[in-house]
Amino acid sequence: MSTLSAPLEEARENLRVIRQTMERSTKYSTLSGLSGVLIGLTAIIGVAVTRVIIGARQAGIAQAQLIQMATVWAIVLAAAVAIEFLANKRRARQVGKHVVSPLGAHIILAALPGFVAAAVLTAFFVAHGLLFSVWGVWMLSYGLAICAVGLFSVKPVSILGGAFVLAGAVTLLLPPSAQLPMMALTFGGFHIVYGILMARKHGW
Repeated sequence: MSTLSAPLEEARENLRVIRQTMERSTKYSTLSGLSGVLIGLTAIIGVAVTRVIIGARQAGIAQAQLIQMATVWAIVLAAAVAIEFLANKRRARQVGKHVVSPLGAHIILAALPGFVAAAVLTAFFVAHGLLFSVWGVWMLSYGLAICAVGLFSVKPVSILGGAFVLAGAVTLLLPPSAQLPMMALTFGGFHIVYGILMARKHGW
């Protein structure tokens, strides 16, 4: 019996090693806690600048202010993408991996529909004078994009995506005056909390 059990145990160990290797190769593991915190702070700044632009308005906005808002959030988005790439590149170097990889390309493709939906719906809301209700749509679209990314990543990413989807649904039911503060809570606060939790587990 003992002569048979040794090869069996060795085979089980080999299968365990193979399974772990495959799981690591299909999970995006160069995540940086620092990027979450910095993106959250960038979003809060974007919300603060937006508040200055629109003042206390809950409806109606001049063309110049609309352009200013579009510029602000284009800068916030560009900054978030740059922060995510640079922080993850730094993290990848620390763990001996490459941030640019076939898996990274799959992640971009998975997230892309959510961002395209956000862009299309934003144009629709602006065209119909519903700009001040677009914040919840952004949360929903972003949450769905993050949920898609979560299929290739660690569990906290999926939890973050789910939190954005839930918050987006709630935000759409709130009065316009409460929706911009929800942007600060979600894109700001959620990202900061997520970044801190990821840093504690995976490092900055």
